[in-house]
Amino acid sequence: MLLALRIQRDTHQIVMKLENLRAEIKRWGWMRVLFKHLMCYLRKYAGLHIYRVNKRPLGRHPGTPDLPNGITLAIAPPEKLVAAAADPELHMEPSFVRAALARGDFAFGAFDGDHLIAYVWRTFTAAPHEEVLWVRVDRPCHYAYNAFTLPPYRGKRIHVALSLQCDKYFMERGYTAEVGFSEISNYPSIAAAEFLGRRRVGFAGYVKIAGRRVPFRTLGLKKLGFEFFDPDHPSALVSPRTG
Repeated sequence: MLLALRIQRDTHQIVMKLENLRAEIKRWGWMRVLFKHLMCYLRKYAGLHIYRVNKRPLGRHPGTPDLPNGITLAIAPPEKLVAAAADPELHMEPSFVRAALARGDFAFGAFDGDHLIAYVWRTFTAAPHEEVLWVRVDRPCHYAYNAFTLPPYRGKRIHVALSLQCDKYFMERGYTAEVGFSEISNYPSIAAAEFLGRRRVGFAGYVKIAGRRVPFRTLGLKKLGFEFFDPDHPSALVSPRTG
């Protein structure tokens, strides 16, 4: 009986994976799906992480999208962010929120009533990426990071509305562009970036070598002051002579 249940469960999982793969291929095509799996392999086994870096001039989007009834946008108060960190569905660790607020970072949030359902984080300085690496960009650009929308609210342009809400705030403080990045095989993220007017300005990332993470970037990003950096090894940056 247990063996039959296990076979049934495994068969269901295989069918679901095949259906998801078929849907991916239908949406993005064979070549992109194969490239996505290649990049997953390189990240896992070669320690190579490559990101597409985007830049978006502020104040040029034609207008803010209409939001569902009951959805409001605002700078999220620190106490709401701390409370939201207790909700595992929002993917914000309490330690992350405390550290971000201590640095002076802030988040614009979308609320359904009093419930936080989406957010985008912004920094005036630098922010941690993952493991030991941080990210920074020079003024008059600002760095956009760590955006999330609860699954039931996706596809409603809430992220777009939040990003545009940030524009006015930064333009009033002398900033002219937003800079962010996504995995080069994260096609939904790239599509959303292009819809919002984010354009590719280069590539950056890092590779794990002998236990260290060595950052790299294309030369176009040097002009923006965009870089991944290890605070303990600030001289590790490599700029390829391409891009």
